Amino acid sequence: MRLKNKVALVTGASGGIGKAIVLQLAKEGADIILHYHQDELAAKEVAESISKYNVKVHILKATLEFSADAIALGVKAWELFGRIDFLINNSGVSYKKHFLDYTEQDIDHFIDINFKGTLFLTQTIARKMVEHNVEGSIYSITSINGIQPGVGQSVYGASKGALETLMKGVALELAPHNIKVNTLAIGAIQTDMNAVVWKDPEKLSLVNENIPMNRLGQPEEVASVIVNLLASGSYMTGSTITIDGGWLLKHGYEKPKPYKK
Repeated sequence: MRLKNKVALVTGASGGIGKAIVLQLAKEGADIILHYHQDELAAKEVAESISKYNVKVHILKATLEFSADAIALGVKAWELFGRIDFLINNSGVSYKKHFLDYTEQDIDHFIDINFKGTLFLTQTIARKMVEHNVEGSIYSITSINGIQPGVGQSVYGASKGALETLMKGVALELAPHNIKVNTLAIGAIQTDMNAVVWKDPEKLSLVNENIPMNRLGQPEEVASVIVNLLASGSYMTGSTITIDGGWLLKHGYEKPKPYKK
């Protein structure tokens, strides 16, 4: 119960990494605001699963693709408890596409969700933290593709790279208020988002062969890093933690091929 009497807002928490994060936060005693986008049933199931820890849980729906929704989510979340100690920006979208095939709609989709929505939610919560003298922590899930883009990941990687740069600036500007801001650049983590890979033995083998640890990471392994850092009260801010099984130590697993329509 290292986080008892703390309040955490976790976005994209109806499954995958977000679900793992709220489960571990609740186990440590934190009250939870669980954000979801579409799957209300899954969100309710996650909320029910943490009820055994005797913590308070609220479920909020928002479409972070719209800045107004992101701001409204932050305002409503703060009103529920009158404070938020931890903001975990987990929500995001990812898919592969050749650069020559990207449309304006694709680009807007990545930027609006992965960058703008996260920006405005973070700004809303950070402003409240400053106004109410809450010395909180903000963690954002980015990607190793924001550091070293892979084949088909140029625009996705750009949106996550922009988030990396943004959060370092945010960390700098919020440091006088003792608000710590860090990112986690994750590699191949086994979630529904990449089920097309781990449900296909051939594709999974191809990926695993090029990860030094020879396997996909698990959502719980990402969650444990965040929760342990939050519980430690670490001095760290403006840092990027890479959780990728050693992926960036290599050069990826796929060579680019000539473009064919």
